[in-house]
Amino acid sequence: MRHIEEKIVFFIFKMFGAVVVLILFTIVGHIFIKGIGAINLKFFFGDANPLYVILGKERVFNGIWNAILGTVALVILAIAFSIPFGILGAVYLHEYATSSKISRIIRFSADCLAGLPSIVFGLFGYAIAVETIGPCLLIGALTLSFIVLPIIIKATEEGLKTVPNEIREGSFALGATKWQTTYKVVLPMALPQIITGIILSMGRCAEETAAIMFTAATAFTFGIGLFDRIEALPFTLYLLATEYTSQKELQMAYGVALVLIMLMFFLFGIAHIIRNKYSTLK
Repeated sequence: MRHIEEKIVFFIFKMFGAVVVLILFTIVGHIFIKGIGAINLKFFFGDANPLYVILGKERVFNGIWNAILGTVALVILAIAFSIPFGILGAVYLHEYATSSKISRIIRFSADCLAGLPSIVFGLFGYAIAVETIGPCLLIGALTLSFIVLPIIIKATEEGLKTVPNEIREGSFALGATKWQTTYKVVLPMALPQIITGIILSMGRCAEETAAIMFTAATAFTFGIGLFDRIEALPFTLYLLATEYTSQKELQMAYGVALVLIMLMFFLFGIAHIIRNKYSTLK
């Protein structure tokens, strides 16, 4: 009877796992079928010459190339803002203030920050923009950096936890200081988890809509100015999906969604490869 019960429980677990996979493939498959017909050079570059666009000699008026560039700019800038605070904050929490009162306050604040809806971040960023330089790439990237900061802190902390204390003690025994041990021994060993967290944060930045709706995104613009509004794939998808007037525009919305999904799969795939590679080396 015990073996029968065990097989039944394992079968139930497998069924739940299969349902999760089925849901994923259903959603992705539906978007792929609806959107693959829109994917072509004109979808990205419109009536412009792709080579001239890439070389900066021609502008795109009716393609998603500007939205792709705007999304990339948002992601790079947001990650650049959040990496120093995320990594150094996690180092302080795990290596220097392990069980102090301030560390508990910081961890609680980070957990609360991770649980806030993205629309709240968007409204906060909009309030900053109104009082300063107005909605632009800089304000949008700052807002996104607030969203992904807890992710980087958590990933870095988890990476630091995987480093055995014996390695730290060995470094101390050789005369290294606390900071030298952290910088030259602990952080390099935790680097795979840190990189994974950063890549996952990039995926989160690329897919946010509500946070950039009020702070950076616009329906159409040229170039990528630090103090200018930009196009972004999530906002372009939102506009096409809610304001389409023909089946062609709806198919374009599915095409943008497919591009975003492929971008997510690419980033998450890189994170998975890095994690597996370093796990094998260890």
